Amino acid sequence: MERSFSNGYYPKWEHLWSAFTPVLPFAIGDVIAIIGIAIVVAALLFVRPWWRALLGIAGLAGFYTFWFYAGWGFGYDRAPLETRTAFESNRVNPRAVDALRKMAIGQINALAQSAHDQHSGDAFDLALLHDAWLPVVQRLGDDWEPGVSAAKPTLAGAFMNLNGTTGFTNPFSLETQLAPDLLWFERPFTQAHEWSHAAGYNREDEANYVGIVACLRDKDVVAQYSGWLELFLYLPRLEHYPKSMFVPLVWKDFEALRARNAHFVNLNFSRFSWHVYNSYLKTNHIASGVENYDEVTRLLAGIPLDASGLPQNTATLR
Repeated sequence: MERSFSNGYYPKWEHLWSAFTPVLPFAIGDVIAIIGIAIVVAALLFVRPWWRALLGIAGLAGFYTFWFYAGWGFGYDRAPLETRTAFESNRVNPRAVDALRKMAIGQINALAQSAHDQHSGDAFDLALLHDAWLPVVQRLGDDWEPGVSAAKPTLAGAFMNLNGTTGFTNPFSLETQLAPDLLWFERPFTQAHEWSHAAGYNREDEANYVGIVACLRDKDVVAQYSGWLELFLYLPRLEHYPKSMFVPLVWKDFEALRARNAHFVNLNFSRFSWHVYNSYLKTNHIASGVENYDEVTRLLAGIPLDASGLPQNTATLR
């Protein structure tokens, strides 16, 4: 899979789409979805007898399924990062997790004021993030350069707000898209996470890992703050968080997250959509389903980093 798909066929497919989608003012993935929906509606309204309409819809579903797997979905069968890095399972223990939490809290508090002073609306330095991100995906197994670009607005934005999704990568056009309601300190990490999917890292824990490591390597303090915050939020939860744990600015950001979710997220729709996504992940060989997001802690604790903040593999240890 690594040789034939992830570093074989898939890079050519990704480069095909990235050659023209960045210059379009709209998300071509939305167009692909609209065409499919329009064909289904037209078949149900105008094609008779019914069996012909249903046969046509089944054929369309088969075509989209083939497109999904041939163009992206086979990446779920890629060997996990543990096989391509200097991952050590004995490094994953409560003491290591506590050390990660202590480090994250210290960095979040230290960076909060600078990040708040330097951020400008929802914008962040995309070029610096890319420079920090690319060496990570290449160190972890890509021997090619993904043609990623800035996320585009999408017609699915309202649904993302309702179910609490922060972003997604369209598996048909490989475009990355961020939720409209993302807060400024969520955007660098979420963009790096979605780029990682486009780079062939389908698993959520691996995309989280690449996104966090990239942000921590970034020279932009806003991206660093974003990465440390996300690292902290993915760690196992504590029973109690004392007020003294964070400076007031950080508590303010946590409150902004809660207020955003309270305003936008529809709990019933969110439960339903995440249940569907949980089934989707398990169907694609991710046994833990949506819990795979939180398994990034295992990677963060088990994969050592070198002096430049890049994950170590067997070659770098020699």
